[in-house]
Amino acid sequence: MLKWLPIGAYQIEHQGKKITFIDTPGHAAFSAMRARGGHAADVAILIVAADDSVMPQTRESIDHIRKAGIPFVVAMNKIDLPDANPERIKADLANNGVYVEGYGGNVPMVQISAKTGQGIEDLLEVILLLSELEELTDNAQATPATALVIESSLHSQKGPLATLLVKQGTYHKNDNLFDGIENYGKIRSMIDYAGRSLEVAPPSTPIQIIGFSQVPNVGDIITSTPLQQTPGAVAGVSALEVSVERPNIILKADVQGSLEAIIASIKDEANVLQAAVGMVSETDVQNAVAGKAEIIGFNTKIPSSVAKLAEVEHVKFSNFRIIYQLFDYLKELKQTLTESQAPKLIETGQAKVMKVFNFAGTIVYGCICTSGKINKGDLINGSVATSVKAGGKDVEEVKKDQEFGVVIDPLLDFKPGDIIIFQSLEAKV
Repeated sequence: MLKWLPIGAYQIEHQGKKITFIDTPGHAAFSAMRARGGHAADVAILIVAADDSVMPQTRESIDHIRKAGIPFVVAMNKIDLPDANPERIKADLANNGVYVEGYGGNVPMVQISAKTGQGIEDLLEVILLLSELEELTDNAQATPATALVIESSLHSQKGPLATLLVKQGTYHKNDNLFDGIENYGKIRSMIDYAGRSLEVAPPSTPIQIIGFSQVPNVGDIITSTPLQQTPGAVAGVSALEVSVERPNIILKADVQGSLEAIIASIKDEANVLQAAVGMVSETDVQNAVAGKAEIIGFNTKIPSSVAKLAEVEHVKFSNFRIIYQLFDYLKELKQTLTESQAPKLIETGQAKVMKVFNFAGTIVYGCICTSGKINKGDLINGSVATSVKAGGKDVEEVKKDQEFGVVIDPLLDFKPGDIIIFQSLEAKV
């Protein structure tokens, strides 16, 4: 039995024909990865859980498929569950403009169970049928060999790694790698999803390559000879807008796809001062010190020597393995920052109510200041001291042991003998 490697794609053979699958995460944060999958593929599989029906990421995937203009099949998964409801799925899909066969449309639907294997053979049959209808041609001899980067990372021993899906032509070991006109290295090793070494990689083959001089961006187009222009999409941090209302972070992730998804999802929660794949380095710690930032990791590590430096420099490192936990943490971090920046209330003085007067509907509290001093405009439980009078005259403040009258708006219910605590906002230095 072959063990699949986590390279973002895998390939099977069915009825003597190879089918390559591009794996895209289902979490809503990975929208860009699903969009790339749609543009890289010849046929799409829209997976809908039979017990969940159409979710936000399902609608998003439908939109990506439409924009890519490729045929697709609906795979209704978890059909083995007792609460599976195929008719509801069909209706929900129709409400989103997807009309399946037998429900007013021509989009094929297959009921499957990834757990039991039910319907998988039927799904593969439909995929082959759709590909035949597309009349795909063999472009193995096209030049230059061209591939799409669907995942990339920085390995501590192997250096830059990238998973490529060959779109046209054939890659050979020792071929040069170009991103536009820039030389990105040479193929030193090619392996497939099962970890087998390859000498050649024809179209539709997913390969992991060792030999890049730097980590390519997910979505880049890599060719075997230089191109004057590249349509590759550059992922990363651009046009950095730093807000004092957001915490500063250094972001590290295991692979480029995760990095891209996180950056796109946290732009309103944090200032990403720097983002890269790989383990946390001493440079990351130094940059965190300079930027007064926290280091946030996703499925990454920090060497012990770097961890000691971070401890000395009082730089916090937090690593997460579940993406929504990372998002929740950043929301809490932002909330904590907001609360710390909020003006604090400080007590200015206290007064004892001696008598309550009603002058034509205006309530005036006759008081004596028992401590501190009391100012016009001071706050009392969310209300404001709008008027302060002493000796029959309007005054701005009264001091300890001084008698005065105060009007509070909105009105609060105080009685003789009550103690009123006056506060003001702490002045920011």
